[in-house]
This record gives sequence, structure tokens and C-alpha cells, in this order.
Amino acid sequence: MKEFEINLFDAHIHTEFEGMPDHFSGITASLDSFKEAISGINFVGALSDSATPSQNYGDLSKHKIYHCAVVRNLNYNIDIIEEKIISGKAFAIKINVGFIHRYASDVLFQPLYTLAEKLNVPIMFHSGDPGWGHAKVKYADPVSFDEIAVDYPNVNFVLVHAGNPWFQSAAVVAAKNNNVFLEGSSLIDGDTRACPDERAKRLISYPLSWIMDYLGSSKKLIFGSGWPMVDLKSYIDIFRQGIPEQAWKDVFCDNALKLYGFVMEKGSDGQLICVSKYQTEKFK
Repeated sequence: MKEFEINLFDAHIHTEFEGMPDHFSGITASLDSFKEAISGINFVGALSDSATPSQNYGDLSKHKIYHCAVVRNLNYNIDIIEEKIISGKAFAIKINVGFIHRYASDVLFQPLYTLAEKLNVPIMFHSGDPGWGHAKVKYADPVSFDEIAVDYPNVNFVLVHAGNPWFQSAAVVAAKNNNVFLEGSSLIDGDTRACPDERAKRLISYPLSWIMDYLGSSKKLIFGSGWPMVDLKSYIDIFRQGIPEQAWKDVFCDNALKLYGFVMEKGSDGQLICVSKYQTEKFK
């Protein structure tokens, strides 16, 4: 990895940590492997969207890993989700609409939007190609999220994977709506170290560059990797080739901290880390 001194908040990792090779990349999904992945990086934190994160390591926040509440079906428990957010165990709500076979505007999701507005946390949607044969693509079409963004202007929405491969549609929705953001994880899956340079540029760097040009702002794009589905350091390298250097600070760290409610502080070792704002203060 080339020199990269910007603080990094990875807004999309997976933390089952089962010690098995990832299906796409072959990277071992373990805490030790993740620690190795962030070595030499100014890592300040990460957000996991694993519905069942590893229970073998206790509270992962001691490793600067935080979580969102994942909605995988229509039988979600709104009270459990609310408790997770208030107690500081979750910092966003992730809805996998393509896997559930419902549009984001479905009435059955509306209690989640009301809760997100009440507790001031963002809603994340898996957007674009679901990457799973049983999912239905039409429910993850980026255009479909415009309706809910308009109906809930006080809720922030994140289109995970930036609508890949429908980047133009995702950018239109984000540019039009002040409350919509794009997150760029897993734009390709697999070991990015082995990806030919020109292919990586076509599928990652060039679309990101177009998105930045279209949005005309560095405030709407958030870095996420999708680790362990990709090699973190090489993904950062490819990703930043599509982002103007003056935007790196926003895209690789500051936008996510602001959106998910973190602040930067010095740890006991003097290194900068991100810590959660005191949760209960948000709800008084």
C-alpha cells in the first residue's frame, strides 16, 4: 500500500470472525486477520453490518469496532432495536430490502424510520446488485429509495454499495436529497490484490470519480471496504484513485464520524480514536 496518512473509518466490515476463508477473497475471517489488515493504517474505527457478529470476543468496541441493527426479515423486533441503539450497542439500522423482497417504502418498514428519526440514527439500505441468487434486484434499485427519502426528510439514509452498478441512479438520488449518502464498499468482491489494474479502475476508481464530479461535493460519499470480502489495503489504494486528495479526509473518515455519531479523542496511548457520543444524551 502506498503512503496514506489520513485517518480511516471503515463504514462496512463483517465480524462473524469464524476463522474460515471468505468465499470471495479467501481472506481468513478472524479478529487476528482484521488486526493484521489495519496494521500500518491510521485506523480510528469501523462499523460492522453482521447480523450475528462474533460472540467470542465480547464487546468489539474495545477494538474500535461498532455495530448496526440489521433487519433481515419482516419479523424484526422494534423494541430490541430501540434498546440496542439507546444502550450504545448499535449506531444505525441496516435494512436488506433485496433479501426481504419488499420496497423501502413498504408500510412494514415505517416504524423503523420513525424510530430512526426519534433517536437520530441513520438508516442503511443494501442498494444495487444484492449478490445473492434468492434476492430480487428491483427492491434494491437506487431509484426506489428516493420515495422514502422524500417522505422522511429528517432521517439520514445511506445507500450501501453506492447502488453498484447503477451508480448514476444512486448519485441522482443523493444529489437530489440532502438526507441521502453513498457508501462505496465491495464494488468488486474478491482479493483486490490480484485484480488487474485496469479492471479495478473500470469498476471502482472511474465510477467513484464520476460520482464525485456529479455530486460536486465530498460530503456525500463514505468509504467502506466490505472486509473480508476484499483486501483492505489494496481496496483503499484503488478507492482513493477515484477521489481527489483534498476530499480524502471527508470520504475516508469525517463523513462517517458525523453521520454515525462519533467524535475523535486521544486514547490512552496518545493515538487518535473515534468514540461514541454519549448515547442517552441524544434522547433526553
